Amino acid sequence: MKLPTLAVMALAIASLNAADEVKSDATAAAAPAPAPLSPAPEVKPLTPEQQQQAFFLQGFILANRAEWASIVNELELSDTELDSLLSGMRASLKGERPTFKPDEIIPGAEKMLNERVAAKTKRLAAKNEEFLAKVDADKEIIKSSTGLRYKILAAGTDPKPTATSTVKCRYTGKLADGKIFDSTTTRNNEPTEFPLNGVIAAWTEGVQKIGKGGKILLFAPANLAYGEQGQGPIPPNSVLEFEVELVDFK
Repeated sequence: MKLPTLAVMALAIASLNAADEVKSDATAAAAPAPAPLSPAPEVKPLTPEQQQQAFFLQGFILANRAEWASIVNELELSDTELDSLLSGMRASLKGERPTFKPDEIIPGAEKMLNERVAAKTKRLAAKNEEFLAKVDADKEIIKSSTGLRYKILAAGTDPKPTATSTVKCRYTGKLADGKIFDSTTTRNNEPTEFPLNGVIAAWTEGVQKIGKGGKILLFAPANLAYGEQGQGPIPPNSVLEFEVELVDFK
């Protein structure tokens, strides 16, 4: 199992900002002076508490954009284990070395982690099979030749989108245990726009079956979703359920 390298985002952002400033200065030298702008609002210094909140937020963003969250989910770390993980990160960031001999535990650590991942994979596989069995028992749900299961809740109007259409959808995605991993309801229910051939195969196939204003339930086997790798909060080999509303397309 490979842990991801943590990107130094603050440095990258600073570099981009610096490049933008240089570009702006070069442009300004060649162009007429712009009209005076309103003075920028004064930025008040942070209180000591807000300074700590700023560092907390930086750490929160770093962990969220890297793959640490998926590792914690994959290994199902307890609070005690998570504290140990964070202690290791703290020591590394401070330039400290482990107080024990890593070589003595690495073989056992790899065995423990691999066994934990394998056990979770086995449990998820059983849940996925049970979930699909219930889906297949529902006579109102259609199974396509690809293995996609779907149920049209509202057909919508004609015409329907094609695989190369750009669609705008509201949706909710769930794991086989019913846990929601993503939903437009958490974003003021604003529809999301994307090319239909740029998403998982279950969506590319399923959304073409409804027109504008239509709604569909999709039950996607792992090979039509995120496969053996998973993604973020979605474990590897997950069967996924989506309720999708096609708001518009072009």
